[in-house]
Amino acid sequence: MKTMKNAWAAATVPLIAFSAMLNAATDKNEDCCAPTPPAPCYNADDSCCSYCLGPDLVNPPVRPKTCNGDFVITVAGFYWNAHQDGMEYAIDSSVTFSGTGPRGELNNLIDAKYKNPDFNWEFGFKAGLGYNSTHDGWDFGVLWTWYKGHASTHIEAEVDDNHVLLPLWSAMANFSADAGPLNATNIKTHWDLKLNLIDLELGREFWVSKYLTMRPHMGLRVAFIDQEYDIEHNGGSWSDIGGVPMNNCVDMDNDYKGVGIRSGLDTVWNFGCGFALYGNFALSIIYGRFSVDHDESNREARANFDKTKILQTEDSFRASRFTTDLALGLQWSTMFCGCYGFTLGIGWEQHMFFDQNQLWRVNRIGSTSGTGGENVYDQRRGDLDTQGWTLSLRFEF
Repeated sequence: MKTMKNAWAAATVPLIAFSAMLNAATDKNEDCCAPTPPAPCYNADDSCCSYCLGPDLVNPPVRPKTCNGDFVITVAGFYWNAHQDGMEYAIDSSVTFSGTGPRGELNNLIDAKYKNPDFNWEFGFKAGLGYNSTHDGWDFGVLWTWYKGHASTHIEAEVDDNHVLLPLWSAMANFSADAGPLNATNIKTHWDLKLNLIDLELGREFWVSKYLTMRPHMGLRVAFIDQEYDIEHNGGSWSDIGGVPMNNCVDMDNDYKGVGIRSGLDTVWNFGCGFALYGNFALSIIYGRFSVDHDESNREARANFDKTKILQTEDSFRASRFTTDLALGLQWSTMFCGCYGFTLGIGWEQHMFFDQNQLWRVNRIGSTSGTGGENVYDQRRGDLDTQGWTLSLRFEF
């Protein structure tokens, strides 16, 4: 009898343990199905300033600040300058040139300088809308960046100045065998950049220490980068073509449209009373299409202003391009009315768009008569960058 009791007790132990496991699993499933509680708020109780400090937990979320989810509106104005490699349009050479007779001396480059467009500073803006959720402090939103850059240049080289301008983008051939290299006495350039970026982000800002927060994020970037580059040549080789003075115009377009993956890390280094330094970095790989057009024509400088087409080419292809975004600045944050957040920031931004210059430079060597001339082709392959000051406002409610 005692043996049977012992056997029964031994048999019931696994059953009791299995039942406890089922109950625990059921309770766990019920907990998993329960709604996510609002994120806790943390305030500096021992400070005269109103701002948040990190608690003694593992990576607790910073957002939402009002505990019930926040809508976020971001507005920023900036003053940026844009540059692009491979935009040299002429060589300014200190050569004594009479303007008549053989022009072989133009092949000698003495104290020569490459001339580049003068890139201007221009204003732009950003506008964004987002939401800080209560799901582990995740946030998501969209940010639109708009910028329009310019570069204009006008240089002259009269015969009495003892220097000459050698164009680098013209395919116009001299009409006589002894005309020598192309030269101009007046060159004007104009470059336009239209930049539109749309960033879709999903991120989470969390406390790493009591005064440092990080926000890794990922998402998509949609990019529209349109460029137009116009160069006008006058005088020199165009002063008398068949007894008629001409104005030469080179018109080029370099447009890129694409979408790709974007990811980065934002950091905030708090040092008290709502003031903080911020440093942000993001990397994108965009896949899109280039559309490149190159036209050149001569137009008579007198009535009837007849136009002669010299060159017309088009190129269209798909390619992936890297872009980088960097920002460093100072910000101030505060809470007011108990449920509204406000952040004001000012800083320097740097953006790189690699291999954006896909223009082909076409030069004519020699004349069109006989077999003495040929075209020389060169693709520029330059990087585009923008940088400057940015003032931003963020309102959370």
